[in-house]
Amino acid sequence: MLLGSLCPAPTMTASLTPDPRPVLILGAGINGACVARELLLSRVPVVIADSEDVACGATSKSSRLIHGGLRYLEYGDIALVRESLDERARLLRLAPQFVRPLRLFIPVRRRHGGLLQAGVRFLKLERLRFGRFVAQQLPVSERGLWAVRAGLSLYDAIARNGGLPAHTVGQVGDAGVPAVDPREFQWMCAYYDAQMLFPERFTLALLEDCRRIAAEQQVAFDLLTYHTVDRNGGRITLRPLHAGRLRELEPSTVVNATGAWGDGTLRALHTDLPLLFSGTKGSHLITRQPALMSALGGDAVYAEARDGRLVFVLPFGDSVLIGTTDVPFADSPASAVATAGEIDYLVGIVNEVFPDVKLRAADVAAHYCGVRPLPNVRTSRAGAIPRGHWVETNVVDGLTIDTLIGGKLTTCRAFGEFAADRILERVGRLRKSSTRDRPVPGSETFPADATALVAHVARVSRVTGFDESQVLAVWPLVGTRAEAILQACAAGDRSTLPGTAIPVAVVDWIIEHEWVSTLDDLVERRLMLAWSAQLSVEVLEQLATRLILARRLAETELAATVVATRQRLAVHYGRTL
Repeated sequence: MLLGSLCPAPTMTASLTPDPRPVLILGAGINGACVARELLLSRVPVVIADSEDVACGATSKSSRLIHGGLRYLEYGDIALVRESLDERARLLRLAPQFVRPLRLFIPVRRRHGGLLQAGVRFLKLERLRFGRFVAQQLPVSERGLWAVRAGLSLYDAIARNGGLPAHTVGQVGDAGVPAVDPREFQWMCAYYDAQMLFPERFTLALLEDCRRIAAEQQVAFDLLTYHTVDRNGGRITLRPLHAGRLRELEPSTVVNATGAWGDGTLRALHTDLPLLFSGTKGSHLITRQPALMSALGGDAVYAEARDGRLVFVLPFGDSVLIGTTDVPFADSPASAVATAGEIDYLVGIVNEVFPDVKLRAADVAAHYCGVRPLPNVRTSRAGAIPRGHWVETNVVDGLTIDTLIGGKLTTCRAFGEFAADRILERVGRLRKSSTRDRPVPGSETFPADATALVAHVARVSRVTGFDESQVLAVWPLVGTRAEAILQACAAGDRSTLPGTAIPVAVVDWIIEHEWVSTLDDLVERRLMLAWSAQLSVEVLEQLATRLILARRLAETELAATVVATRQRLAVHYGRTL
């Protein structure tokens, strides 16, 4: 794992006076939120700014897995896997409202295969001329049972139990095993990782925690979405894209947490630095095809196609999530969409594994695509690009800019902690607290099991007066905060959005408290309706009306806004309403 910086960190001395100026974090995704949370705990003022909305980049376009990186073992990234597994256990404990255990099955065709290829990668022999020669001579070979069991055994050992069961090996056709093709596969190796259905909502919970910490520590915190950035020497100008006033500040340091947009952000700051990023595009499909949902049986499958590519087939609420591609992508991340070729490719892999399902492109209910913020390194295979994280520090006209490179959903907290420690040292602050054991808002008094959840929902319904169906609609968005939010909405509109159980009063609360500016914000990253079967034109119109009442949208703009959102849903999510 790459942990560190291409420039040495400054050393703090005892005589250094703490810098009172705010840290400016560019990027309101998961990494930006995690860095802000760490800094605020040490009483460092923070301003987060983004040219788009909260969590609109790779955060919302991932495979939504919280995993240790089983595949990274082949590349010898033991430190990355260990960190990932530690953070997986931490998220299961501190954010159970968003993260749940998930059992994955690896279908295996044969007993032998893949050991020599994995050994070359594990020992990093490809870095040597002789190793590259050896790797080129080895035939492409899928991973056999021995290779898979060896990897899973090492995975279990690194996890040190981690609160989840160890791997098991069974036969295709056994009870409780996904119904993969018995003519192709003989064994099913099962292991556990975890899943986060809504990383967008997780990011918002972290930002809510930032707001709480700022109040507790009496330190300034501000979040500005839809703002562009400009630099003049050590001063930064933040210019609103919509209504609002221009902001100018002189930060102690700038954190470039804009992910795959990172090089563009550096250009906007008028820097002359070499390219740091070389992202790859990952597309995902969502289907509600009954046969595939039945074949999974509530578990996940992590399968290897005959061309060596790996595919996830995951339960996703009332749907199935299929991913992902890994294609080099040099255009603007905002333009990344799932192509017809990628959709056909993923559908084809699913049909290799589940031929009786007969999945078709027409069965795809929605899709999405994002660009991974990977480093600009030379490699012949996208899968070989390092998946760790590190910070590159540069000083431009006296202004220090820390660019966050790499990272993934699972290790976001650790990445934030690492980056914040470097900044704290530079600005003369001592760490006062840690997030390692700090619960994420909404996890407090979380029900221990399904029975306790049923009782909890019934109690919240009695206390707030909202129907249990309404409580359950709000629950996945905010966890145990549902009770306080519904109580705050008691005097509001208790009717629901058309075709849903989401109370209109909760929509109004979200608009007021969760940094909502646009209709897209509500649909894609607050109410999580972008791929929901409940989304309709009528819902869009009612949401736009609530934005008008909240003075976030002009009444004359309602029709055009709904049309624009429908067009965006069609292009970026494959949704036709």
